[in-house]
Amino acid sequence: NESSLVEAYIQSADMIKYLDSTIQLRDHYTSDEADMFSGLSSEHKQEDFYQFYLNHVDVSVDSTSSVITLRTRAFNAEYAQVINQAIVEKAEQFINTINNNLAKSKLVFAKGEHEIVEQKLQNAKTEILGFQSKYNVLDPTAEGAAFQQIAFSLEATLAQKKAELSTMATMMSNMAPEVINIKREISALQKEVEKQKEKISTTEGPGQSLSVSELMAQYSNLQVQLQLAIQAYSSSLITLENARVEAYQKLQHLVTVESSTLPDDNSYPTILYNLVLFGVALLLLYGIARIIVATIREL
Repeated sequence: NESSLVEAYIQSADMIKYLDSTIQLRDHYTSDEADMFSGLSSEHKQEDFYQFYLNHVDVSVDSTSSVITLRTRAFNAEYAQVINQAIVEKAEQFINTINNNLAKSKLVFAKGEHEIVEQKLQNAKTEILGFQSKYNVLDPTAEGAAFQQIAFSLEATLAQKKAELSTMATMMSNMAPEVINIKREISALQKEVEKQKEKISTTEGPGQSLSVSELMAQYSNLQVQLQLAIQAYSSSLITLENARVEAYQKLQHLVTVESSTLPDDNSYPTILYNLVLFGVALLLLYGIARIIVATIREL
């Protein structure tokens, strides 16, 4: 709870050191403005100074709204307001610095993670380009399908030519020019079919030969890696943007709902109460003294 954190900081020794160095809090507590009962002794210890500060600064936190109420007491109204304003300013600086540092650390972490993801995406792209350059192929899947289509077309043409040759053989001599020509066409088609099948079955690369199916498997794996890298990049980009928005929102987290006010009159010390208390104490001392004197006379 940030409100509790602010409350603890206001009541901390660091806050006292800050107030003493900026508005000379110790000098005020030990000044002649205080009466003999209300001031801080000039020969005080650090623990006395700390306890005196806590007795003159009241911090309360509303558990529902988390609103912090700060009341400060001093030996004059103006200085009480000065203490209040100094505490509020320092508390705002303290909590906002913590929030800003936390948001910045998250942003730095998000940037670092995004750079890693971005590098993985670049590596995936580089591997795709390297694969295409190595085997001189743009898309093995598309090219494999094209080779198969050409092979199917050639085989269909070859089958047609063989059928024509069978028909001619029943009507013409093997030495007939038409028969010789169609045999040449069949031979050329057979060579072209074998050539296309060889392209489908084997693709030459630096130092190795791979079938089209093997190329398609490797290329598909690289494509999957690229798609995963793209998805990770998109997710990382969203995370980075959210971290930036959070860092902006944390720039001013603790705000002053109501500025410190100058009191119209002194609330402490209650002079009448102190006078009555002092009178009662004198009467008690007087009574004790009379008893002692009477006892001595009897003896």
